[in-house]
This record gives sequence, structure tokens and C-alpha cells, in this order.
Amino acid sequence: MKTLFLLLLTTIPLFTVAQTDYSITGFSDKYIGKLHIEKGYEDEIFKKGTISILDSKTNETVINITSDEFTFDLDTNNNIQTNVLELPYGKQSIIIAQDFNFDGIEDLAIMDGQNSCYHGPSFKIYLQKNSGLVYSPDFTRLAQEYCGMFQVDYDTKTLHTMTKSGCCWHKYSDYELKNDIPIAYKILVESLNINGIFIDYTESNRINNEMVEESYSILDADLDVKIIFAFSFKNGKRMNLIQTPNSQLFYVFTDSDSKVELTYSDDFIYNTSENTLSFTYKSTEYKISSNKITLKTPTRTINMDANPTTKEGDFSNLLRLDFQNIIIK
Repeated sequence: MKTLFLLLLTTIPLFTVAQTDYSITGFSDKYIGKLHIEKGYEDEIFKKGTISILDSKTNETVINITSDEFTFDLDTNNNIQTNVLELPYGKQSIIIAQDFNFDGIEDLAIMDGQNSCYHGPSFKIYLQKNSGLVYSPDFTRLAQEYCGMFQVDYDTKTLHTMTKSGCCWHKYSDYELKNDIPIAYKILVESLNINGIFIDYTESNRINNEMVEESYSILDADLDVKIIFAFSFKNGKRMNLIQTPNSQLFYVFTDSDSKVELTYSDDFIYNTSENTLSFTYKSTEYKISSNKITLKTPTRTINMDANPTTKEGDFSNLLRLDFQNIIIK
């Protein structure tokens, strides 16, 4: 009988009970945390439960946050990791203790779910005041409406957020503090132009307490385009003839900061006797050769000589390559 009982014990499967309650320490000298996960969610990636922040001396609960989507990592001692902040796409722990408002005192960011971009972690921000931890809706907005937690720059005493949509649209916002309220002083939105050869920017800067907006495009050297021929001028401006993946020719003229001043992609005419490439845009004829651009308006002719040391590519490739928008005469 005893042998049969021992045999039954060895054949009965053993189940371990997943942990539902955690003590969180080490993130602050003033506070400790407690996390309760509701039964049935112990093994889920997004866990339903409540996190509490307690005064470490009085054991009094000062903050309670309930969420359907807590996430956290455990260290080798099975303790919840805190103060992990990898930006912009790395790990961000359930509690982050950091000085957010540059007063030299640690504040708290506490996860409240996955409400930031692409179902990423979001946080409620509490600033440490003489009266204790005070919830800040203004700081919290920076940890809800963008991609995870914001970045804190202690050298410039500024805050920075980022959000994105797909591969080709990003928004970067920079903030300074006024009376513990983050005020945006620069917002930069970048997106890939539909033509695929430059990046469009909309830049807003705060001037006299108003945001002044400027839009421009940049010919980005990192984009997958092929420069057939290009040269610069003494003033730093540059002419570029670019081949797109669908064998179209683009003319792109940029200023000394690589900002696009003029682009053209309709039909070009290549004159074989002159070895020139020309097109007409807004009553002005642009005639390009291997060493200059000639502009002819209804009233005058302007010659723009290239800086010979800045040439890139081979002008004769315009005839060798099968461009769909070049008419040869």
C-alpha cells in the first residue's frame, strides 16, 4: 500500500502557483511599491492589477493606480526591475524615479498601461513637493501622447519627446519649463516626400511666445537615390541631376544648407549638338551643361558657373541611361 501511494505521488503532475503580489524596493529612499496582479493574469504579457506607492517610514499608501496592461521584468532575484529607461524604443520599467523638473529632487513616473504610440508603455508623473508626491497632468501628457517616456536633458534643462507613424513620419518636440509646466519651444515634423528623393520638414519655433512655422525639404544623402551629375557654386548652392528607381530624371537645386529651392521632373530636352540638358519652368528656361547653368527669362540671361572642384558624376551618362523623361534632339 505504501509503495502504491509513493507511485501515485510520482505520477501526479505538479503545478506551481504563479505569483500575484510583489514588493518593489530600491527605486527610492522615501517610497516602496506593492504590485498586485489579479488571478488569471499572472502569465499574461499584459497583466491586470493595481500598483501602490507607500511611504517607506509610515507604510501609508500615497498612490494607487489600476491598469489592465501592466508589464514588468524580474531580475535574477525575482524582484521587479525599476529605474530602467532605454530611449526611444528600449525597455521602460514599471517605476522610474528621476528628477523631471530640475529641482534636484527625485520624482516618480508610474506605469498606468500601454497608452503611448504603437501600444507602448505610458506613465503618470508625480512631482515631489514639500507636501509629498503631487500628480502633474502636464508632465503626464508627455508620457502619454508620444512614444513612451520623455527624455530629460540636465545640461540644457529641457525635455524631449518623440512620436512616429510607420517608417517615414516622425515628430520631435523640445520643451522648457515655466513654473513646472513643460512649454514646447521647438517642434520638428519630418516625413519622406512622395517622390522618395527628399525629406519634408515642418519646423515650429517659439518666438515672442508664439510658434512660428517654416516648411522646407532636404535632399537626404542617406536616401536610395543615384546622383548622375552634380556641381556646386561659390555661394554653396548646388545643382543635382538624380535618377530615381523608376528611371525618371529629377533636377534638384539646393541652397547652402541642402534645402530644396527648386525641383523639376517633367520632360527634359537633351541637345546633342550643344551637349546641354534643358527644361522650362515658369517662363524661365534652364540650360545645363557640364560646367554651368544658363537661365533665360523674358528679359535677361544669367550664367551660373560651376565650381569645377565640386563636380560629381558624369554628365555624358544622361545619354547612356534610358531615362523616360528625356527627349533627345
